[in-house]
Amino acid sequence: MKPNRLSTKKHTLRFAVILSALVLTGCASTQSTTSSTSASSASSTVSTVSTSEESGADETDSTGGAMNGTIGSVIEANLSFKNKDFYIDYSTEDTVKIDLSAPKEADGVKVSGSTVTITEAGTYVLSGTLTDGQVIIDAGDEDDVRLVFENASITCTTTAPIYAKNADKVIISLPENTESTVTDTVTGTDGNDELTAAIFAKCDLSVNGTGTLNVNANANDGITSEDKLKITGGVLNITSADDGLVGKDAVLIKDGTVHITASGNGIKSTKSEVDKGYVYIGGGTVNITAEQGGIQAETSVLISAGEVNVTAGGGANGEQKTGNAMFGGAQSTTTDETLSAKGIKAEAALDITGGTVTVDSADDSLHSNDSMTVSGGGITVKSGDDGLHADNTLTIEDGTIVVEESCEGLEAIDLTINGGTIDVTASDDGLNAAGSSVDGGFGTAGADTLTVNGGTLTVNASGDGLDSNGALTINGGTVYVSGPTGDGNGTFDCDGVFTINGGVVLGTGSSGMLKTPTTDSKQNTISVSCTGSAGDTVEVKSADGNTLVSAVAPKSFTNVTFSTPDITEGETYTVYVNGTEAANETCSGVVSGATGMGSFGGGPGNMGGRAPNGGMGGQMPNGNGGTPPQMPGNTSDT
Repeated sequence: MKPNRLSTKKHTLRFAVILSALVLTGCASTQSTTSSTSASSASSTVSTVSTSEESGADETDSTGGAMNGTIGSVIEANLSFKNKDFYIDYSTEDTVKIDLSAPKEADGVKVSGSTVTITEAGTYVLSGTLTDGQVIIDAGDEDDVRLVFENASITCTTTAPIYAKNADKVIISLPENTESTVTDTVTGTDGNDELTAAIFAKCDLSVNGTGTLNVNANANDGITSEDKLKITGGVLNITSADDGLVGKDAVLIKDGTVHITASGNGIKSTKSEVDKGYVYIGGGTVNITAEQGGIQAETSVLISAGEVNVTAGGGANGEQKTGNAMFGGAQSTTTDETLSAKGIKAEAALDITGGTVTVDSADDSLHSNDSMTVSGGGITVKSGDDGLHADNTLTIEDGTIVVEESCEGLEAIDLTINGGTIDVTASDDGLNAAGSSVDGGFGTAGADTLTVNGGTLTVNASGDGLDSNGALTINGGTVYVSGPTGDGNGTFDCDGVFTINGGVVLGTGSSGMLKTPTTDSKQNTISVSCTGSAGDTVEVKSADGNTLVSAVAPKSFTNVTFSTPDITEGETYTVYVNGTEAANETCSGVVSGATGMGSFGGGPGNMGGRAPNGGMGGQMPNGNGGTPPQMPGNTSDT
């Protein structure tokens, strides 16, 4: 178990509060909003967004993108997208065409040398090549300016190629079968203000369409809005010397394909007000390769749909942390620890309710400085530190989570699993409840809790399998744990009360720090001395030959602990290894067979360190019953 390194900064914000405030505060605009906030079931589907809009109808909010009910703790209807945020056929509109190769003044357009300034609301179609020049939008406070890029190329060596200085909103539209490029060289200025991106907006900024936009940000960020940045379409290829996308108020992605290669962070939102500083992904595809963090939000992150792929800090091997210096191991890092290399990080709340999320990160793959909830979707992570980490609460309601590589798989002060399918491989503890202000160790129970109420949980840990500095409780679900091969850790470990009240539980591992449930448990448990090797099938049968639980162990073991609702006092149960009887035990009470250590603290894990040895690799199989599930193909050390 790690030392208590959890942040002491506690945020009381929840995304529901943040997004509810959006309805009240709105944007800088005075336009009205009409989003549906009706609540029904958590499984409601996202309504189809209407992209058709008559000219002049921009003032009405689109209800598309809103949920008819709740998703997790969030009312998505509060995430408003206006009709004008989506692509509209501009051929029927009054437009002003600007040939950037030879720009000329027109209504709403001023030209001074290689600087083109747009001064009025309207739709402007940009084509051609502007070499070492700039497009400035300097319109009225309530003006919407739409820039349609028809194979436009804009480069600038002295400042931001596109600068939205003043407007209510700027919309960049990318028509089908077009490809445009924006390239900068240095960070520009406007008086005392730095223009920190190749496309820099002081107002709300939206990008839509189906065409392609290449942003080569050689100086700083790719695209920045000091207000909200919305992406509802297009293919964006962004290469940046610092961050890829920055929406200081918020970044909202509803559709499109975004590719980001960043020397800093991939996506970032920076304001800390209650209704700002969040990142929302509700569709599309987002691919991020960042030298620092993938996605960072000063308040919260919500992913409800779409595909998100993140590589941060060079991936899990960029800052792999293994070993416990106290017990002869070594903690090595190859990434500058002053820089965050987390995959997705939120200061307040990180909620995943749908979509597909894949993260390969040097630091924590998913991290919240307060709370994290997973209630849907598919998550696959590789981490040089924790797979999923919350400083306060981590709750799994549903979804599929695979932690392919980690130091510790899931970690929080209060860690609760109510459902879903979870598969964890860890070089230290598989699941770790740690970090409370009243933490355990050396016989002192902490306030931390690890609770399994449902779902299917598979753990392959080289440290403790399930570890809590406080209470460890299994009330239901199916739990497979392959614990350590060394005697310095245990398959189950806690400083407080360990109870099994329900569910199907099978644990294999070493016996040196064996921990068994207390007699306060409501379901019978049997623990036996029993040896086996990696790849052996472990099967538990009742006296009548019925298989209660079966699995393939990814590592060698000297103990088998099992508990199911079918274990009855007075009955004898037999453990088979590869079909051969290896041990049997008669249930004589709530806990029978080998005796655990009680609540001393369970070995090095509870002393705040990591497992003395590196990862054993492999993954504990899913499934139970008469046919043992097969071990996954990846069984190499991690």
